[in-house]
Amino acid sequence: METESISQLILAKAQQFGPKTAMCLYGSESDESLTYRQLDRKSGRLAAEFMDLGLHPNDRVVLLCESRPRWGIAFFATVRAGGVVVPVDNRMPADELLQVLNEAAPVFVVVSKAQETAIAPFLQSRGSAITVMSIEPADSNRPFPSIDVPHQTSILPCVARKDSDAAAITFTSGTTGSAKGVVTTFGNLLYQIRSFRSVMQNDSHCSAVSILPLSHLFELTAGFLGLLYGGGQICYVNSLMPDEIVAAMQKQEITCMVTVPLFLKLLANGIRKEVTKLPPLRRRMFMLAQSVSPWLPRTIRRRVFAKIHQRFGGKLEYFVSGGAPLDEGTMRFFDCIGLPVYQGYGLAEASPVITTNGPLANRPGSVGKALPGVELRIDENNGGEILTRGPHIMRGYFGDPALTQKIIDADGWLHTGDIGHIDDEGFLFVSGRQKNIIVLGSGKKVQPEEIEDALFEHPFIQEGCIIGTIARNGLLAGSEEVCAVAVASEVAIRECSSNVADLQNELRSVIQQRAEQLAPSKRPTRIVLRTEPLPRTSSRKVRRHSLREWLAQEVMSS
Repeated sequence: METESISQLILAKAQQFGPKTAMCLYGSESDESLTYRQLDRKSGRLAAEFMDLGLHPNDRVVLLCESRPRWGIAFFATVRAGGVVVPVDNRMPADELLQVLNEAAPVFVVVSKAQETAIAPFLQSRGSAITVMSIEPADSNRPFPSIDVPHQTSILPCVARKDSDAAAITFTSGTTGSAKGVVTTFGNLLYQIRSFRSVMQNDSHCSAVSILPLSHLFELTAGFLGLLYGGGQICYVNSLMPDEIVAAMQKQEITCMVTVPLFLKLLANGIRKEVTKLPPLRRRMFMLAQSVSPWLPRTIRRRVFAKIHQRFGGKLEYFVSGGAPLDEGTMRFFDCIGLPVYQGYGLAEASPVITTNGPLANRPGSVGKALPGVELRIDENNGGEILTRGPHIMRGYFGDPALTQKIIDADGWLHTGDIGHIDDEGFLFVSGRQKNIIVLGSGKKVQPEEIEDALFEHPFIQEGCIIGTIARNGLLAGSEEVCAVAVASEVAIRECSSNVADLQNELRSVIQQRAEQLAPSKRPTRIVLRTEPLPRTSSRKVRRHSLREWLAQEVMSS
């Protein structure tokens, strides 16, 4: 059954898959689970409630809560009532959250129990202009009314939406470096989920565990709408513990999983660690099987490593990885045991997927081919920048047409800020970024200037710079990490009597203390003392490329 629009999606799927479970929450005491029919009816009633409470077409509704089935009710209710969904990261620091909420200027806010305190400063500043509802079940002790509405409430027809209408506004640092609202249309979303299904061949037999926040377009399109569009089932796990995630994977007997490189590295390292604990003979047999597996058909690989597959439920067919580059070692590990990882590429401004590998075309090391209907071009006159055009391009930045024109040219080409090349068969290879943004293994993007402002204003620090470097050791090895390079002030040198070791320890302590005010993902994982001034241009900008070369030489000489 073909879906005409996102607002009608769950209505159509309820008619097709009615009693089948659409979403559940792993480990939930309340056994939070929704069938397709329940999701349709509950979101339909809430849509009517939104409209009765004054929601008008194109009003913005902020969803500030953890990923869970009831998030889906609020999402579909918003689009069915004519509103625009603004999914917000529930782990965002308080000052950033307040900034995003003020820019979004919502009329409605749906909040979870855990976020009731976080929303308070915004409500105090906006007075009674905001309607707040709780995503939790009805409870007289909750300060806000629940999204659960009486069964007697009528389910009104979906408000008509055009493909060009705004469906969602997601806030991302993206290619611009500062948090901006990316306006994604209904046409963008529908194009993405149809493309996802055609490339990944997903259908109603698909079952997935979701661990990524729904505030990210990658999870919203591929992991949420894409799976529901095919009639699949989604199980949410609000835990970062690999053991709990693997337990959910096994229980749900998942067939696919949308994730980021960091989780895949955790998973691979966990398996490798267990292998080292095996008796010598079994350990040698495992290593031998790994060495010959590249020449075996995938079905045979799955039989050879059947015990690992059983840990994941026995039906897992593939991973889809995005958000950051995946190191080849991790990709090869999973391929050897018969679990392909299909890596893709995109950005929020492209709603978000531009290219991807898949079951029918997979080239390790690349980020795949362009989605059907997507145009790709390499601008050799601009350092090999990747440009793209097509039905996936955002409508623009919310409230900022000037910035939109800077990234989307007059011919409709989106300038990604990334550099790469396309091979003869159409596979895209991304080799770097023009911008300074650091992309961590988790997929989170970090703006260096924002961290510099917070860390280096101290009497012991003359100057400093934040750059992204490739981690050499530990779990983050092979992915980008936040590196702080600091130059000590004369005060610090005098205090430490020019002792380099003491100076290093003192600056590290200062930076670590100041970093506590930042979100965990923005805190430096590497701190380096530089005894010479930072290399700068004539306009006093730091030469980051020169600084990276210096760091590489430091590593080689250490």
